[in-house]
Amino acid sequence: MTNDARVYYFGIVGIKGNNFTASSRGGTGSKGVILSEHGSLLASVEGRSTNHWLVGMDKCAEVINNMMEEAKIKAGHDKDVPLQSLGLALSGGEQIDTNHTLVKKLKKHYPSLSFCYSITTDAIGAVATATDGGGIVLISGTGSNCKLLKVDGTQHSCGGWGHIMGDEGSAYWISHLALKTVFDYLDNFTSSPHDISYVQNAMHDYFKVPSCIDLLPHLYTNFEKSKFAGFCQELAEGANEGDALCLSVFQQAGCMLARHIVALLPKAEQDLLDGKLGLPIVCVGSVWKSWDLMREGFLEVLDLGRNSCTTRCLSSITLLRLKQSSAYGGASLGAREAGFHLPLDYNTYTEAFFSHTFSAS
Repeated sequence: MTNDARVYYFGIVGIKGNNFTASSRGGTGSKGVILSEHGSLLASVEGRSTNHWLVGMDKCAEVINNMMEEAKIKAGHDKDVPLQSLGLALSGGEQIDTNHTLVKKLKKHYPSLSFCYSITTDAIGAVATATDGGGIVLISGTGSNCKLLKVDGTQHSCGGWGHIMGDEGSAYWISHLALKTVFDYLDNFTSSPHDISYVQNAMHDYFKVPSCIDLLPHLYTNFEKSKFAGFCQELAEGANEGDALCLSVFQQAGCMLARHIVALLPKAEQDLLDGKLGLPIVCVGSVWKSWDLMREGFLEVLDLGRNSCTTRCLSSITLLRLKQSSAYGGASLGAREAGFHLPLDYNTYTEAFFSHTFSAS
C-alpha cells in the first residue's frame, strides 16, 4: 500500500431520486470516486444518504468515513493515511455554517480522512463535473433548482425553495398545473383552453380515485411529493399522444425553466457566454427526458429574456447531459481548495443533446 497522500483526491456526491414514475419515493444515496493527480479513476464506491437534514450530522459523517475508507482500500491506499483533499457535493450542502459544522465533526471523529475539505451542493458538483470554466446547472426532477457557478468559484442561485414556495417547471409543478386546470374547470372557476378529458381520466387511473374530492387525501393527509410528481409521467404520455392540455403544461414548464436562466443571466461573466458552447447549461432530472415537449416555450422565454438583459449578450446555448457522477466535480472542487488543479477530461463526462444560436436582434 502507498502512503503518498499527495496524489489522491476524493469526491462524494449525495444524490436523490429524480424519477417521476409512480413507484418513486425520492430515494437517496451517495456515490464517491477517488482520483489520482492525473485525474485517473482509481476507485468508486456507493453509500447511503449524506444529506444531514435527513439523516442527521453524525450519521452523515459516519457514511462519509465509511465510503472514504472503502475507496482507500480499493485504491490500494492505507486507510489510516489522510488523502490530500475531500470534496463533498451534497444534497443539503447549501448553508455555510452547517458545512463548517460537518467539517469540524469529520476532523474530530475521523482525523485520518483528509488534509483538506470542500463542501458544496450536488447542483454545483454537476457543473464542476461538466466544465472547469463555469456554467449553469438547471435541475428539473421531482422539484427544480438552478445555480450558476462562475470561474472564480462564486455561486448564484434561483429557485430550490421546494413545492410550497417554488419548484417551477418540475414534475411536481407540471402535475399540479394539470390537475388544477381540471379542478378549476369542473368548479366553473375558470375555463380551460383545452379539453380536460385525458388528464381527468389519467387522474382517476393513476391515483385510483373516482372523483376530485376523493383525491384530497393524496393532496393533504397522505401527501407524498414523489408520488404526486409521478403523475407527470402520465402527462408526458398524453403529450406524446397529442393531447392538447398535456402539450400545453409541458410548454409552460419550458417557459418556467427558462425564467431561471434569465434570472441568473445578469450575474454571469460575458466570457462564459462567449465560449465555444455559448452558455453551457447542465440539465439534471428526469423531466429533461421530455425536452422536445418543452423546447418551444423554453427558447421563446430565453430569447425574450436575453433581449431584455442590457448588461449581458447571450447569443447561443448548449444543453448538456452528464454521463458521469457529479462526484468527479466534487473531487475537482476539493483539489482546488487544496491548491491543485485536477486535469479532468470533461469531454468524456458530458454529452450535448441540444444547441441553439439566437437570431441577431
